[in-house]
Formats: sequence, structure tokens, C-alpha cells
Amino acid sequence: MAHETVFTNFQLTEFRELLSSCVSESLKKEIGSFSNPAEPQKQILTRQEAAAELTIYLPTLHDYTKRGVIQAYRLGYKVRYKREDINKALQQIKTKI
Repeated sequence: MAHETVFTNFQLTEFRELLSSCVSESLKKEIGSFSNPAEPQKQILTRQEAAAELTIYLPTLHDYTKRGVIQAYRLGYKVRYKREDINKALQQIKTKI
């Protein structure tokens, strides 16, 4: 690996500004790589979360579930919805209109 020496005619303040901007840019890139990755979306939703996702009220969600528009899953006494089923229902609703 060959080294090349370059002589330039910078003022001290110009050199400091140039060096500072280069170091700042490099640090921002490095710090950005250490930031927390975005949280993955929840795949199992509660009734409240599913209703909020669909922007409907809970009784409407219950009605959609009874009519088979949206598939629900029971875990013990709790009712849950899969995000993929919510998205499928949204797609079906969009195509029917």
C-alpha cells in the first residue's frame, strides 16, 4: 500500500473546519449503525388493537367476526386476531367496493 503525500495551503481555521466536518459526518454514520432497529410489528392483536387498526368500534369487530369477514382466534378466554387476517379482510373489503 503506497502512501502519497499532498501539500496544501490551508489556513488553520479552514483546516479545523474541514477536519471537524469530516469527523462529524463519519461519527453520524457510525452512530446511526448502532441505533436500535425498528421494532417488528406485533403479529397477534387484541380486540382493541384490531379495532384500532381497522378504525372500527368493538361491536362492529364482533359483528365482522360473527359474519366471518375477519377470522378470530381464542386463547383461553381471550380473543385474538392475526395481523395477516386483518390485512386480508382489508384487501377483501377494498375489492368489493
